[in-house]
Amino acid sequence: MNYAMKKLIRSASVLALALSLAACGLSPEERMDRAEQAFAENRFSEARLDLATILQENADDAVALDLLARTQLQLGDGEGAGSSLSRLAELGALPADLAEMLAEADLLRGKFKEALDAGNALENAAGARIAALAHVGLGDATAAQSAFESGTRMAGGKSRLLADYAIFMLNAGDSDAAERLGQQAREAAPDGLDSLTASARIAQSRGELGNALTLYEQAARIWPESRVALLGQIGVLGDLGRIEEARPLIEQVVRRTPSDPDVIYLQARLAAEAADWRQVRELLQPIEGREDIRQQLLYVRALIELDLPEQAQPRLITMVRRTPGNAEARRLLARAQLATGDAGAAFATIQPLADSASGTSQDLAIFTTAARQSGLADEIETALKQSPPSERVGLLLAEGDNALNDENWRGAIDAYEELRGWTGDSNAMVLNNLAFAHSRSGNPQEAIRLAELALGKAPDHPSIMDTLGWLLVSTGKDRSRGLLLLEQAAQAAPENAVIARHLAEARRG
Repeated sequence: MNYAMKKLIRSASVLALALSLAACGLSPEERMDRAEQAFAENRFSEARLDLATILQENADDAVALDLLARTQLQLGDGEGAGSSLSRLAELGALPADLAEMLAEADLLRGKFKEALDAGNALENAAGARIAALAHVGLGDATAAQSAFESGTRMAGGKSRLLADYAIFMLNAGDSDAAERLGQQAREAAPDGLDSLTASARIAQSRGELGNALTLYEQAARIWPESRVALLGQIGVLGDLGRIEEARPLIEQVVRRTPSDPDVIYLQARLAAEAADWRQVRELLQPIEGREDIRQQLLYVRALIELDLPEQAQPRLITMVRRTPGNAEARRLLARAQLATGDAGAAFATIQPLADSASGTSQDLAIFTTAARQSGLADEIETALKQSPPSERVGLLLAEGDNALNDENWRGAIDAYEELRGWTGDSNAMVLNNLAFAHSRSGNPQEAIRLAELALGKAPDHPSIMDTLGWLLVSTGKDRSRGLLLLEQAAQAAPENAVIARHLAEARRG
């Protein structure tokens, strides 16, 4: 993880809380044992509380100060760690790795020049990592990569260096190098927080959502206080359309850090899933100026859905100018322009998407409306000829099938719903697969509705009978009919193991 980018944690309020627990009746020795156990189990907040209480009773306890400094570094508290290390120096109880700890503390405090000098002086892999991140903080990417690369050839543990190097290369656009470095980081430290979360981020960026979720879940089990692991799980579950699984995790992170902008965004994302655009706006409005494209897009969409296109339009114009290839920003801008009566501008905005094979039926609908309202109806046929619907349908079908195979339920739903926009409800397997994706994303009623439509189109197809039959049984809506459908599906496809398993489970009740 890039510690240069971590927020500083103020230690004063935490110490005040620790002091309020000082009268719990434990001896300093018992508290120290408990702190050491918590530290070993990566429960750093608990360790910090006990250590602060010990030091309130004896400010010269060098052992407690040493462990407190290490705990503060794990928590990203560079200021607190710096103070603890200074106190150790006054006591003459200097740890063997003092120079590395001080360099890390400087990095966390944003003292990049000091961290750079200290990291270079270490002449090992840990120091090279600190130097590289200091270069990142100073805005020198070339020097950062050189420092990372040098560190791979130096002595000492390299897992954190490799993990941060992997993220650096991912941000530079070299996904293959990032994946290779992430794998090396995990080989060096299979249970390391940095190596696990770096590999998860890389997998997520490559669309390997199942793998990313597994890695984030592993990191959260081993490092239970990791904000990165928790937010990572939530983000991937959202991408997979598994909102109900994400909900308790979001509630957990809200309890921990209710004012964290990333947490607020997640709350807004939940509200958007429920189409509660007023709540989305209310949640995001206090942090609307934050430089986060996901958050900004969600906020302007809320404005449009609330019939406030005039407020959304200036923000969207800026986004499209900065990133003209951002399809969602371009789509929202065209909607806002249409809503404000500027059909000519909407036509120019949406045309690149309408002419593209990756354009959606929504894009073509916006394009058609804009063309007609601006007197350019002749352009509609041209757009269709340049990118025939058959090409779009092929792309969407591949996307939907791949998303199903990857258990990316949200991606599958989006692709198949877009297919319905082009083909209507004419394809039974599209309806069937869409029903399955909805069932796995926690929307059984919509899944049953779609499965009924699919069965109406293909009443003798075993997979379609299986989908509806299993839904009726597993939801308890109509077990007798569901069992009958499963029996018919098994007769039609006796070699299908999935159907056989569903039928066996349904018979067991």
